[in-house]
Amino acid sequence: MTEITPNILLIGCGAHAKRVYLPGLKATESKFGTLLKAVVELAEKESDTNAFLSNFYPSFRGIYIVPFYQQYSHSLPLYVEQLLNKTVIELNINSVIIATDPLNHMQYALWAQKMSLHILMDKPISTYENISNSIEQTKQLKSDFGQLMEKYSTEKAFIINVQRRFLPQFEIIQSKVNEIAKKYGIPVTSMQSTHSDGQWRLPKEGLEIKYHSNLGWGKISHSGYHFIDMAGKIVKDSFKESGKIIDELSVYAQFIRQQGILKQQSRQDMIRIFGQEYQELVSQSDRELAHLYKIHNEAEVDATAIINLSHEGIPVTNITLNLMHNGFSRRAWMLPNNDLYKGNGRIRHEHHNIQQGPLQNIQIHSYQSNDNHDFNTESDFSVGGNNHYDIHIYKNVGIIGGTLLEIITAKDVADQYGLDKTKVMNELARHAAINEFLEVIIGIRKGNNTKANLADHALSVQLMSMIYEAGITNSNVIQPVKI
Repeated sequence: MTEITPNILLIGCGAHAKRVYLPGLKATESKFGTLLKAVVELAEKESDTNAFLSNFYPSFRGIYIVPFYQQYSHSLPLYVEQLLNKTVIELNINSVIIATDPLNHMQYALWAQKMSLHILMDKPISTYENISNSIEQTKQLKSDFGQLMEKYSTEKAFIINVQRRFLPQFEIIQSKVNEIAKKYGIPVTSMQSTHSDGQWRLPKEGLEIKYHSNLGWGKISHSGYHFIDMAGKIVKDSFKESGKIIDELSVYAQFIRQQGILKQQSRQDMIRIFGQEYQELVSQSDRELAHLYKIHNEAEVDATAIINLSHEGIPVTNITLNLMHNGFSRRAWMLPNNDLYKGNGRIRHEHHNIQQGPLQNIQIHSYQSNDNHDFNTESDFSVGGNNHYDIHIYKNVGIIGGTLLEIITAKDVADQYGLDKTKVMNELARHAAINEFLEVIIGIRKGNNTKANLADHALSVQLMSMIYEAGITNSNVIQPVKI
């Protein structure tokens, strides 16, 4: 037991927190002495939150508030701030986990910095309710990051929970890339990333379901940030190791919005799929739905971005991101399930292709076929399994030496790192983020020595901002960059 006890305030107790943070914190009690002292949640969820938390921390303090959204001011409502200040003092809170709707990240993060608390926060760092249609809001992302960096302290944890940085596979890939970059001076020369959520929203649900919303802010502000960050991190670090310089970014992007989805999946098509039930449940025509999407600020359902890194006006490296909410799904029913996080037919398909000129090619293949991730066996490390994640490394052995083709499976990684094979590896990676967070709190790790500390997200934030601006303007966006 350490002298410093992590006394934690959890802000937001939705599906993600229930599946990841609460079990993760509970599992660290014996090692870190972790205590969840209080939880902030919306008043409408008080009964559900109390019932769920009674299984983990029956003596926690519940703070229940009404929804708020204060654009740009980033200040908490006075009564909320006073409640939180009082809680911090009375319960000796020293750390906070921010697991709210991303629209409220900045308000809580700035408050936590003011109170000198350690912070673990979900991605993205910030977003806005109409960012898919507002140049002003896209530019605010970089301003938000700057505000947080003004108060950033290396003595405190400020970790963004982008779990792929915490996957052992990510460490392996980054190490292989950096090794070639450092030894031969060749950074990543091309990278293509494709990710599909399998988040099938039927046409009317795009107007009604707020989780992974496609009104005003869509894929890029949800799971898309993981892959913007992943590509940015791998490529950025390869340039640092190679000694090469990049001074300019160019981004072109195209969005498929709800009106485009209606062109793909019309009312007639839905009736073919679901029959008379759909016709009876959804009365609006495609034209009526398209009008509603337009007046309610439709967002990106799918997004493709072409990113170029240049030096002195000369293009050097290309990155392509193909990010989809609307992809292969196991959903085969009309009415959405209560659990939209993992229980509505959601399937993840992911592929990355990383080239280092003529010397090395790394491919990542991760394809699920099952939408139930509650229990896993060793068969789940195969193609279609919950934990399928294969790394293929091709080397120019005439120059580099070694093995022409090296294949590293997720089972290999689980064996090497002693991971729990009954768990989904992405969730174990989130738990690894929690562990680093707690290590900073108790003083055995420096705040700036974490895999995803705030200061290392400058490029990710800039890319997110530029992708949105390019998608809105349907034009090439060019900005200087320092990496």
